[in-house]
Amino acid sequence: MQGNQNFDNDVVGKRYRLRDMIAHQSHMITCVLLLITGLYMAIQFNTCSLHAWELMSYQTLRLIHVIAGILFLVINWTFIPFNLITSGHLLNDLFGLKDFTRLYQAIVGVFKPPEEYPKYTIYDKTTGHYKNKLHPGYKLMVVFEAMAILFIGLTGIIMIDLKFGFVNFDIPLWNNFMAWFVNDITGSAAAFIGMSGVELIRIIHLWATYWFVLELIIHLGFLGTDPRMSQNVKALFLTGKETMNEYVDVVEGAHEEHKKKPREKRPLIVFR
Repeated sequence: MQGNQNFDNDVVGKRYRLRDMIAHQSHMITCVLLLITGLYMAIQFNTCSLHAWELMSYQTLRLIHVIAGILFLVINWTFIPFNLITSGHLLNDLFGLKDFTRLYQAIVGVFKPPEEYPKYTIYDKTTGHYKNKLHPGYKLMVVFEAMAILFIGLTGIIMIDLKFGFVNFDIPLWNNFMAWFVNDITGSAAAFIGMSGVELIRIIHLWATYWFVLELIIHLGFLGTDPRMSQNVKALFLTGKETMNEYVDVVEGAHEEHKKKPREKRPLIVFR
């Protein structure tokens, strides 16, 4: 994709804060650990070959998986949402009504000359903020990623054993609730397809993982086809900043939310 050569390459924007960089890198590390340990355990469980644990003991592998899973959920369900909310530009990073139009333009733009493809990184050099950072296709993909994480997280919590490794929690209330939920609630639904409650939860967990892996491949595909890939990687892992180039729409002017309309003075109480 070629860009318009009329650009100001002296403009540098702060794309990621330090905590954004930490959150994304922590998300990536725990994600890799979960996929490696989880898929390895799934393969061994399905082949039922207990002698095949050559890399490390099953208990150690499972302990790593559980710890990585807890960290992964804490990062995705608390740290990342907190960063989005406190960024001051939450709506710009989520898929909204404007992104339906942008997504249509992106699809149509594929069939047009490369120089006519829309620019989706919009930087306001007056305010020093981004009006838009992400491709609409990527924003939409994040929605499906969040759904996969929800299924993985909930089924993982249901399957977690509070007695593993050096951890030895015995919480009767938790055990009784999980036994009731798995056997009576999930088990009743699973009976219609000839499964037990545990089998159904395990299959949902595994297929949600496959769903997440597919989303991850598409995610990397978006990154690989972006002509600013090196800029994005450098900003995300090293500096947090990027230099604007021909693929960025640099504009001047205040954010719409900063343009305050004069408020009419009204009495607190109106008698009619």
